[in-house]
Amino acid sequence: MTYPTILMFLDDDARADVRNQQAAKFAQRLGSHVDGLSCHRPVTTGAGLGVAMGGFVDPLTVELEAARREAVAREQRFRGLCDRLELSSFQTEVDEIEDADRAIIKRAGLHDLLILGQPDPSEDGASRRREVVDGVVLRSPRPTLLLPYAGRFDDFGKTALVAWDGGHGAARAVADALPLLRRAQTVHVVVFDTQAASSGSIDQSPVQGVVQWLERHGIRAGGHVRYPTSDIGNALLSHAADVGADLLVMGCWGHGRLAERLLGGATRTVMESMTVPVLMSH
Repeated sequence: MTYPTILMFLDDDARADVRNQQAAKFAQRLGSHVDGLSCHRPVTTGAGLGVAMGGFVDPLTVELEAARREAVAREQRFRGLCDRLELSSFQTEVDEIEDADRAIIKRAGLHDLLILGQPDPSEDGASRRREVVDGVVLRSPRPTLLLPYAGRFDDFGKTALVAWDGGHGAARAVADALPLLRRAQTVHVVVFDTQAASSGSIDQSPVQGVVQWLERHGIRAGGHVRYPTSDIGNALLSHAADVGADLLVMGCWGHGRLAERLLGGATRTVMESMTVPVLMSH
């Protein structure tokens, strides 16, 4: 079991070329086919300007054309990267119609894994990129692998940490991560017992079941039950650092089904402060 087909979103942030190289090398190690998807970034010019008369060019038209050229340039750079790495199978595409999150989700069902980048909050357009990532993570039928904007991860996944709470998202995430967990040298599973303070003891049983399940899949894992001394998101990141993890596997959750869907607290904390690649499923 592996990821035969990977969808790579070709974003327009300053980190994109480095991230694309890391993702392409990751696909190369797994022998996966890669589809690189470049989309127009949303334009900021008001649509109510209309086409100016007397030979003047509509500013919206100018901005749309510039966005199209930039999207094509990203697609061509990624194609060149795949050629240089001699990837055995890849395709590239420019979507000129859909917003980025819709374009990705529309194609997600025909892929085994999606790869996106963590938005850098210091960059212009960070809020727009965050909306894209949020939308994909919450609505995609496939797992999403997020690569941090800081650091370099050319050979990640040697030490994996699985966050387990027994919920739907966690169960999907650990199942989706099996190809990576099988390749890992060390796998840790952590459960946070928020009741330990009142009970006076930490119950180790919640982690035993998932450790046994992983063993039946040929994966030896160590289990840890911890009492969080901070919120769950920061406790998870702290534990990842303690065990030297270079891959975090976790379920994500959201709320607000009738309005805009929002990420939950622990998910948001990890997505904003992650220091290692994170595989998320919803």
